[in-house]
Amino acid sequence: MVLIVITTSLIFLTFLCITQALNVAVFGGSGFVGRRVCSTLVKTGCNVVSISRSGAPPSYYTNDEEWAKKVEWLKINDNEDKFELPSSIDAAVSCVGTVDPVDEWVQLFGLGFDNDKLRKENGDVNENFCKIAKEAGAKRFVFVSVSYEVAKALEGPIAGYLDGKRQAEHAAAELFGNENTVVVGPSLIYGGNRFPKLGKFYRSFVESAPAKAYVGGNDFLRSLSAAPLEDWVEKMLFSSPIDVDTVSRVISAGALDMIERDMVGTRKQEFYGTDGKPVFYDDVLYLDGAKEIERIDKLVQVVPSEERTTKVSKKTTPPNKNQPYAEGALIGKKPYLFPIPAIGVFLYIFWAVATEQFVQVQVVS
Repeated sequence: MVLIVITTSLIFLTFLCITQALNVAVFGGSGFVGRRVCSTLVKTGCNVVSISRSGAPPSYYTNDEEWAKKVEWLKINDNEDKFELPSSIDAAVSCVGTVDPVDEWVQLFGLGFDNDKLRKENGDVNENFCKIAKEAGAKRFVFVSVSYEVAKALEGPIAGYLDGKRQAEHAAAELFGNENTVVVGPSLIYGGNRFPKLGKFYRSFVESAPAKAYVGGNDFLRSLSAAPLEDWVEKMLFSSPIDVDTVSRVISAGALDMIERDMVGTRKQEFYGTDGKPVFYDDVLYLDGAKEIERIDKLVQVVPSEERTTKVSKKTTPPNKNQPYAEGALIGKKPYLFPIPAIGVFLYIFWAVATEQFVQVQVVS
């Protein structure tokens, strides 16, 4: 009789664990990736609260869909470091990050970054979110970072960006543990109304046989050197971009505790700071690049395959006339155009030298 009661109780508790809706906080939930994460979590039955500076996203992004009405949109101020979530949570996600350059012209090429600001916006802000999530009862934390190739390519030129990302990951690992911290590392994300066709074309190009032959050939030639060096900028440029819907599903899987250590393995290291000393990342559950993220997506199946929008460019709702171009992808990115004039001048000089346009005139007295 006692055994029957215990068995019945265990079945009932298991049923409750399966059917009880999880509470998930999404920091940066009104952004390009965050909106899709909120949508996916709502569709899986979660109670979702989004925390961002804008609060609810404009209606032209959500199209008044039913999932958006079920999200609790919380607006915070830029300098608001301390705030409480409206209820206890089971997991948290942070899609917050920026790599915007400074607005002023810097040195010769014009493009520059404020590393202190990048450390704050990618590191301090997310570390604070980790603490707030932990205080609200979260057991898991999911963070959107970058792929290994991107991190290796940018570890010198944009040190503040990667320092901030690493700081945020370390804070999450300290508070939640490596096994309960999931870091999703894509390279370039496209989809929705953000360059869907260009993203697919670019991926087809970098995964084509000629592109792979080019990269492989360069790697072979470098391996012949007495001290071979990796060209991480080249590897970053030829790494596969990924669709935003796939990324959002995998982020959601992390929040739902569906990603485990045996799925991802040990994290690669071999990083160095600007001082030349080794830099180590926490060995969290790290998903490196498009292929790894897509593999996990197929493995966990957060959303049934028949409900997926893998052909997102064909199903995307035409952008509202009030919607920023490419879902705001180019806002604040004007300084990336600053190097073009200087590059043009150098290319012209190179062309002039190569075609002997510069002629030395000998003066005879």
